[in-house]
Amino acid sequence: MNPLSPRQLEVLEFLALGYQYSEIANELGISVSAVSLYLKNARHKLNARTKEQCLAIAVSEGWVSAPTRTARERKPRRK
Repeated sequence: MNPLSPRQLEVLEFLALGYQYSEIANELGISVSAVSLYLKNARHKLNARTKEQCLAIAVSEGWVSAPTRTARERKPRRK
């Protein structure tokens, strides 16, 4: 069973694509601190020490798509 909220999964999907917190915030229309809080709560739910470990768990469980380089390349980086 997936313990993460839909928004936490959405944030992890963007993280898997290589987005920075500010980019995720812009895409979702939320603050950078909200992005950080979603990831903190996801880490806590999954007993992960880092965002990388949290993402690895989510990918291995099939809740988040594995990161691909081409997916990130399709969306230009904002500065």
